[in-house]
Amino acid sequence: MENHTTQEIELKVLEALPQEKTQEMMALYGTSMNMETYAKLCFVLLFVLVLIHNIFIAGNSYAIDTYDTIMTVELSIVGVIVFTVFIIAGIAMSKLSQIKKLIIENSKRYKLKKQELGKEFSFLAIHLYGGRGITIK
Repeated sequence: MENHTTQEIELKVLEALPQEKTQEMMALYGTSMNMETYAKLCFVLLFVLVLIHNIFIAGNSYAIDTYDTIMTVELSIVGVIVFTVFIIAGIAMSKLSQIKKLIIENSKRYKLKKQELGKEFSFLAIHLYGGRGITIK
């Protein structure tokens, strides 16, 4: 028999906000965390491309024209993937900055401390979606 203990945590500052505001911020945070998954997929794709290169291309001899074509295609694919990672990172950072702006606006509107609201939101967001949360300075 396992003895599970539960701890009840009160999020007093976050409960002072209307539920729509909290849900809006959670949706933005969830979108940002989904972007992180897409970035990880891009890095896995890069790893697979390196494996394919090492297995099928490296160590073989090709005519210089063929080799130049292979390198051009490989570098183009890598360039597109890196560009995609930068776009994904930009979108994720944009969503996080929107969350920070919403926290600051809501703290002013409802007369709450922005650091406490940020900590409670971050705690709840990490619990629901994972990630590193946000910090408000």
